[in-house]
Amino acid sequence: MAFLERVGWRYWVVGIIMGIVVPAVVAWIGIGPVWRFGGLLAIVNGGLAVALGRAMYRRTQPEWWLLIWPLVYWLGAYLFLPQYTWYFAIVYLCLSYLGYGLTQTKKTIES
Repeated sequence: MAFLERVGWRYWVVGIIMGIVVPAVVAWIGIGPVWRFGGLLAIVNGGLAVALGRAMYRRTQPEWWLLIWPLVYWLGAYLFLPQYTWYFAIVYLCLSYLGYGLTQTKKTIES
């Protein structure tokens, strides 16, 4: 169990579910591109990226764990979504670091 904690198993599970399973289901169901882009990619996944960045800072997790979600998402987008969605991996990486950094700044200001 110590090994699983060291590699951040919770973040891997969230990444696999939201990065591979959800895009596969979205492609299988055939949700339209507007709903896929606006609802799933922009709002849900963007919010998840910020929330993961904030959670990682609050729990003092290693910064490299911020790469888990964008990389797993990219793999799911590569396998199941149109090519233009691959670039959202970069957006999610930036949002994760933004959430991480802004939480860090907020803690510093409050101190």
